[in-house]
Order: sequence, then structure tokens, then C-alpha cells
Amino acid sequence: MNLLEIIGELLEYPKEWIERKDEIVNLVINSSSPNKSLVLEFLEKAIKYKDLDLEEIYVSTFDNSDYTSLYMTYYITGEEKSRARTPKRGFLLAWLKSRIKVNSTELPDYLPLLLKYLSTTADLEVKKLIREPMRILLDRLKEKNSIFYPLILAAYLELYGGVSEE
Repeated sequence: MNLLEIIGELLEYPKEWIERKDEIVNLVINSSSPNKSLVLEFLEKAIKYKDLDLEEIYVSTFDNSDYTSLYMTYYITGEEKSRARTPKRGFLLAWLKSRIKVNSTELPDYLPLLLKYLSTTADLEVKKLIREPMRILLDRLKEKNSIFYPLILAAYLELYGGVSEE
């Protein structure tokens, strides 16, 4: 399991991975990625929370806030109320679905799903499409001092090169 795939899993609802946190910590420690320290930083913070509190933080960060959405086309199509029906978003979702074999109920622009996909392929077009949305999300999480910031930073650095200087 490479670091992108691990990050994709950690960006899922915490209940999906919290029982496996020790196994995940070991996978990260054994990773050869220079960005694993960011993922470990997130895990150290996350483990200090009670499970229910971590779930609440997740929901308030990603589910109840369009400002820090995990749906990447949101940042491309804008913040208007009818964005789900905009032709541009519909086109982008259809295009992504044609590239990514979605085996879940999530839309194909869901960042955890995209990271898992990109962990197994070098799809330069998808990488290019989500670069700016990830940058926006990264900036917004940093602004909010979110515990999820190191995860998104690690994913960004894994995809686009570089090592954290933070």
C-alpha cells in the first residue's frame, strides 16, 4: 500500500479506518516516501481524539462545509447553489467516471477515491485536473488550522513533487 492510497483511506469517514489505526501507523512508518512524516503528524493528532470527536471534526470540516469540500469539481465549477446541475460539472463527472471505475456510491470527483485511483496509475490528465482544486483545499485547511491539513499536503507533494519544509 503506497502513501497515496493510505492518505485516500485516511480521508474517508474516520469510522472506516479508526479500528485499523495501529496497522495504518505501521504502514506509514514502513513507507519509503519522504512525506510520511506529514501523515504521521496527522495520525498523532487524530489518535488523541475520542472516536466520536474525530468523526465530528471530520463532518464539520468536509460534510457540513462547502468551503472545504472533498469533491474536487466543486472548486472548478464554482460556489453557485445549482452547481450539481451545471453542464460543466456534469461533463467533468462523466469524464472522470469514464476514466475511473467507481465501485462505490461516491461521485468520481471525491478526493479519497481519486487518490486511491492515482496510487495505481499515472493518469496525467486527472492529476492536472485536480491540481488547482487540491491547492485551494490545502490553503483553506491551513487557514482553518485543520488537523487534516498535513494529509492534503502530503497527498499534494506525493502527486506534484516536493518534500514538506514545514
